[in-house]
Amino acid sequence: MKKKKIVFMILFMLCCLQMTVVEKAWASEQTMATKVNHIIANNWKTNEYSITVREMGSGNVLYNKNGEKMIRPASTHKLLVSAAALDLLGPDYRFVTKAYIDGPIEGDVLHGNVYLQGGGDPTLLPVHLDSFANGLKKMGIRKITGSLIADDTWFDDDRLSKGIVPQDEPLSYASRISALTISPNNQYDIATVQVKVTGSKVGVAASVQLAPYASTIPIVNQTKIVKIGSKNTVNITREYGTDRIVVTGNLPAGTEKSTYVTVYNPTLYTLDIFREKLMAKDIQKMPLEVGQVPENAQRVGVSYSTPLKDINFRFLKLSINGMGEMLTKQIGREVLSEGSWAAGIQAIRAYGFDSGLNMDQWYFEDGSGLNSQNRVSSMQESLLLYKVRSKSWYFSYLDGLPHAGRKGQLVGATLENRLKGYSVSAKTGYISGTYALSGYVQGKSGKWYIFSILTQANKTSAIATIDEIVKQIANEM
Repeated sequence: MKKKKIVFMILFMLCCLQMTVVEKAWASEQTMATKVNHIIANNWKTNEYSITVREMGSGNVLYNKNGEKMIRPASTHKLLVSAAALDLLGPDYRFVTKAYIDGPIEGDVLHGNVYLQGGGDPTLLPVHLDSFANGLKKMGIRKITGSLIADDTWFDDDRLSKGIVPQDEPLSYASRISALTISPNNQYDIATVQVKVTGSKVGVAASVQLAPYASTIPIVNQTKIVKIGSKNTVNITREYGTDRIVVTGNLPAGTEKSTYVTVYNPTLYTLDIFREKLMAKDIQKMPLEVGQVPENAQRVGVSYSTPLKDINFRFLKLSINGMGEMLTKQIGREVLSEGSWAAGIQAIRAYGFDSGLNMDQWYFEDGSGLNSQNRVSSMQESLLLYKVRSKSWYFSYLDGLPHAGRKGQLVGATLENRLKGYSVSAKTGYISGTYALSGYVQGKSGKWYIFSILTQANKTSAIATIDEIVKQIANEM
């Protein structure tokens, strides 16, 4: 009898303890909700917003304020593109760029053409073209009777994603997309060229240099070197619809102005850089053309990218728009055999549907989040962040997210100077009037939570308010 009483008392105490834990959790949720509502009431009176907080383990919704309202996601759209790419292509997927010749070699002369075939690699660099040039030199080739031909048919010929206005075209975040494209450095400003303006002699024009150099990009130099201490009025832009770069204004002696400008024809730009690499190996200059590798061509070189999981790390960490557009087309090519935005978007939407997302609450026309017509609800974006946790590639996905207050990250769109002292891994988002932050936060209890905060029609920055909401989630949960 005594044993039964003891067992009963233990069970009773456990029930009471469980009820206490549940009550505390409910009280924490209510306090968090009250404080978040207070922040919203004080700061967001005229803008639009959608906010959802979920428990990480179960995915249960703990807080929902306009959770199903569709808002511009800005760069948080990359969360969906990243997940779809890792799942549909695979974390170990590698992009391929190939070189071919189509004629016999007699002595040091190639009687034919050299082809450079793009495979949609968003990480192709000048050093990879060096490798191709070295390979041709080792074959003893010094002269080519034909042309240097670019094959970019892996993707369609639609170069600019919807929503980019003409005045934004020269800017580095609005790169034109080709299956054969190159970045000037490992920051992967895709299909851009660095323009450097320098000079020290007052009264003459400044020196304008391209890095990497490409002879197919003409420069209009309308600059002047002025005395030290004068105002720097240098402006660098690209003429709409051409590759012509126009540089105007005054440069104080001994100073420098540098920026990255998109190129109009990324295929020809890549091929031109390859020609410069060949000429540096004493291979005779040849004309440039765009065409297709013939069936009888001989492959003489291949360049494999790093695995997608490593590329994805930079894609999310640096929020590289061009990378998002290329990944979207690559998904379309590999899944539906069509390297277009339409095919890529169709495949990504099918991925979302198969993953259990309500794709009626996702509308998007690009792979970067730049398009102002894109819409998503915080309910769905937070559900995505819950669903990916069951994937084998989840930890590489998580590692790619910017981490709050963490030093030594790649330079770019990170949370390095935000939410210091809090454990937050999340993707930022911004386009004019729109601010977003979606990811994971650890509460004071030690448990992790999923959140998505989307807001648009802001007349001033919404970053401070977003961060305050995340802090309250962490402080109260």
